[in-house]
Amino acid sequence: MKASLKDTLAGEMLALSLQMYGCRVVQKALETLDDDDLPSLLAEFHQHVLSCIHDQNGNHVMQKCIEVMSVKAKAAHDNGEIQREIFCSGQIQFIIDDVMGNVAGLSCHPYGCRVLQRILEHCADPQKTAALDEISRCHRTLLDDQYGNYVIQHVLQFGRHSDRESILSIVVESGLLSLSRQKFASNVVEKLLKYGTPEQRNAVVREMLKVVDEDGLGEHAGGTSVVILMVRDAYANYVVQTTLDVVAEGTERRLLLKELNAHSAQLRNYTFAKHIMTKLSS
Repeated sequence: MKASLKDTLAGEMLALSLQMYGCRVVQKALETLDDDDLPSLLAEFHQHVLSCIHDQNGNHVMQKCIEVMSVKAKAAHDNGEIQREIFCSGQIQFIIDDVMGNVAGLSCHPYGCRVLQRILEHCADPQKTAALDEISRCHRTLLDDQYGNYVIQHVLQFGRHSDRESILSIVVESGLLSLSRQKFASNVVEKLLKYGTPEQRNAVVREMLKVVDEDGLGEHAGGTSVVILMVRDAYANYVVQTTLDVVAEGTERRLLLKELNAHSAQLRNYTFAKHIMTKLSS
């Protein structure tokens, strides 16, 4: 049965991958065929990686190639089968290479961003490290992009301490309030809080406690704290909610609760503050 399936697919992998139903057949074949049957079929995608990624059907096949071969490589690693591990991860190296040459553009593409997410989720450490290094060149650009923000969220979840430090620095430099008020960037700040270290979380809280003018444009002695301005905002209030969920007991948390409680009467008048008020009273 498997031999028949392989013979049927031979020479047709690219054409089928670009079809709505054909791409599903290819994905299922990648999951079920024996390891030794896959190299010749995968080789049919050489020189066609980017065209597949940009295609509404083909991108799913590229994601599946990365997932299946990486899972096989990790299973081999866990079993001490080093040669099998190298073999499996090597079968998708041509995909990784083509993606690495186009990281910025693919990260901002509706399908390309998904492929990069799969690399960060599944690939062996050398391949993942290469991806993280390339993505690090464009953290600032991707952070508030409608598709790139998903790649940055994956960097925060699956990346290194240095990647989180880089993104934290951008958040501080660009302004926590400004980014938290943006639909896409606010999701990144939430992920930074969720996957950051206790010190990184506290650094975000310290930015919240700064006093700025009402427009949030600069520190201002007689102004309003950043966190109070955030609570009023449709997106930024979610960042505050996440902060209250993840920041551990300590000086920063006590100061944050003190600031919020001091303005509780005022906050009750704001639609977006109701969930935060509930957290404060619980």
